[in-house]
Amino acid sequence: MAALTNTMLDAVQALQRAPSILKVKEILRQAASPHGFEHFLCWSPADQPVNPGLAMFENWPAAWRRCYLENRLHASDPIFEYSQRTPHPFLWSEATKKGVSPAASRTMDLAASFGLREGFVVPIYGIGGQLHGMTLAGRAPSRDVVARAELHLISMYAYARAKQLQRREPEPTIRLTPREREAVRWAAIGKTDWEIGELVGISESAAHKRIESAKRKFGVATRIQAVVEALRRGYIQL
Repeated sequence: MAALTNTMLDAVQALQRAPSILKVKEILRQAASPHGFEHFLCWSPADQPVNPGLAMFENWPAAWRRCYLENRLHASDPIFEYSQRTPHPFLWSEATKKGVSPAASRTMDLAASFGLREGFVVPIYGIGGQLHGMTLAGRAPSRDVVARAELHLISMYAYARAKQLQRREPEPTIRLTPREREAVRWAAIGKTDWEIGELVGISESAAHKRIESAKRKFGVATRIQAVVEALRRGYIQL
């Protein structure tokens, strides 16, 4: 995980304070648009992640939504299919670089005709393995590694804050040990398991186990999700 830049930190702090999902959308738009991502969709578990009834928030092209749903394009959507197989963020072009079926190719061409030529997907796996996520897209967005790292983290925060604002019941209490907090705090500033072990005087394996334990307690699938949850809940600070 890359260290936070000032721009990213400002967006993260703004998301933590966002009083409404409308404000979450605005912060995400401001963060994504300089990188050429004009549209985004934050979705909850579903068989059709562009269904507006299942979107937590979005600014997806309305005409594309209608076309996608009316023609049941999820059945030939290679991006949706690929998102089921990886916990890692990916570009649409990465998901299709090995070739796709003729039907999938037509779906991608149709998306491009609505201004969605390239996209970036952040899969988010919740408790029980349910797939949530964020998709950002545009005509010619940046493929820069740093931009993708920033949007990865900001997408996670936007999703988590929107979920928190939607939730009516209080969150369950999760208790991290001081050692787990310490490991996650180092992970938040980009340290690897080996580096964490060197810093706190333990083996790389022991550092990895502490991170994995925090992930299990939060019910998340990835290291960055654990960091986001720890920051959001106030267990660690930057």
